[in-house]
Amino acid sequence: MTPHEADNPDEADELHEPETIRIVRAELSRLIEPGDLLAGVMLDVLGPESLHALITSGRAVSRSERDRFAEIAESSGLGPKQQDLNAGLTRWRTRSGQLHGCQDIASMQRLGGGLLIPEDSGWPEQLNDLGPQAPVALWYRAGAPGRTESGPSALDRLPSLSRSVAMVGSREITDYGIRVTAELTQELVRAGLCVISGGAYGVDAAVHRAALRAAEMNEVHRAHGPTLAVLAGGLDRYYPAGNERLLQDVAKEGLLLSEMAPGSAPTRHRFLQRNRLIAALAMVTVVTEARWRSGAQSTAHHALALGRPVGVVPGSIYSASSSGCHRLLKETPAELVTDAAEILVLAGGLTLDILASPPSRTRETAKQPVLPVPYPASNPVDGLTQAQRLLFDALPKRGLSSPGKLSSVAGLPIPTVLAELTRLQRIGRARMVNGQWGQA
Repeated sequence: MTPHEADNPDEADELHEPETIRIVRAELSRLIEPGDLLAGVMLDVLGPESLHALITSGRAVSRSERDRFAEIAESSGLGPKQQDLNAGLTRWRTRSGQLHGCQDIASMQRLGGGLLIPEDSGWPEQLNDLGPQAPVALWYRAGAPGRTESGPSALDRLPSLSRSVAMVGSREITDYGIRVTAELTQELVRAGLCVISGGAYGVDAAVHRAALRAAEMNEVHRAHGPTLAVLAGGLDRYYPAGNERLLQDVAKEGLLLSEMAPGSAPTRHRFLQRNRLIAALAMVTVVTEARWRSGAQSTAHHALALGRPVGVVPGSIYSASSSGCHRLLKETPAELVTDAAEILVLAGGLTLDILASPPSRTRETAKQPVLPVPYPASNPVDGLTQAQRLLFDALPKRGLSSPGKLSSVAGLPIPTVLAELTRLQRIGRARMVNGQWGQA
């Protein structure tokens, strides 16, 4: 039973207050897209229950309310187009018919997980550094389906900021990338740190595998899991499917996190927003191998914006797989790192006995094809507005979808969907067949 579904208002009051807030935040995590600045400001001003009630009531806000909230939003740094509360309510209400917070929480509990909210004592305080972009809540999954762990014991696997390092990179990975990623990860895990990544192919997968391997070989007791994966979709299914077994192992030994409610599909926008959580959870972010347009650069930029240090592993000047690393070293304050000791220096001079001497390495390098670094390839969302990006992500690559379905998936009102579909069609990004739409 969700707060707004009670047949009798007194029934909702019978729920314990912490549980009521948990259900409210569970439903807000479905209504609000990650990184929605206006929603973050309204959440701070109104609180979760009042914002939930305002969205689900369907009422329009008065002119005085809209002006007052616009003034608050402006003082929080939002631009003119981001301040309109009526536009925000229209956007958030597109999924009002999909709210079943109790069921979502029960579903995750059956899978060995649950929902962590800012009101919990175990909430990662470092996420508050994101300000209005902080997540509404965090869904987590630990252990195996059918073996539910209590919140405190499962969340003991969540490390503190001072024991966390993020390791990210491209989905396409070379032998060199696998080798250096695994070596650095294993050194950090053996030193008692948790290594955070995104659960994707390439560098992410290499991080999680190396962390699990190091934990298995290390008999020293640890107060947290060896690795943590932050995913871009709902945790009721493992994505990508090719990493299912790996993600199961991460859940068993560490933790899976996502701000997306169960059943939510990963999209380009959600992947990019997921990167801000990886950066905020860690004391330092390291990029081991990244192409020119790699999403890992997004994680690095989020970390730098938070004032967190970024380390970058260099590669061959002939390797396209390291061109993004060299770009970060050239264009940002990121610093070059070659071993775990240097990573910990970036994290404020933390030193550990196990890292007192650098690891021995052979001078041989993995064989890589010597290729010129290509000119950056164009991205299909280059030049698009935020609304157009959300809509383009929602458009099926194969097949077609109706404007109504696109409105629900993208979290945009129908008038906006229809207007932006026309614009996307005009620039060759969308196609229409008999009133149905897909990517061009």
